[in-house]
Amino acid sequence: MSVRTDTHGQLLGLRCHDGNMVAVELSKESVELRIVRLDGTSVRVVLEGSRYFAMDRFLDGNIVNGVFLWPVSSAPTSQRKCAASAFAMSESMLDAPNEPGATQLFVLESSYGATVYALVRDVRLLESTS
Repeated sequence: MSVRTDTHGQLLGLRCHDGNMVAVELSKESVELRIVRLDGTSVRVVLEGSRYFAMDRFLDGNIVNGVFLWPVSSAPTSQRKCAASAFAMSESMLDAPNEPGATQLFVLESSYGATVYALVRDVRLLESTS
């Protein structure tokens, strides 16, 4: 499923508020986050063309608060600053051209547990079939 966002950058259709982020899988080309929703279904959030990825405080029972995606150039200043700090770089480096063409800032905020920042080319949602 392709992703859409509202005017604040929040991903629409994910339905994961108060769900649990239970797994993170890293590969050379992408990062995959698995979230179990309150209704027990799961969804995989695939971050394609990840140039930078940072996550802190991964805990048993990470409770998802919100998931956001913005073009880097129009991301809120506070999120740009937090992402740059997480990536250990200056904020201006977020706008620099990069090999995978990562031009979007992905942020997963938790009410308990991990915060995720990633500079990505694209985001896909894969619904569980079971």
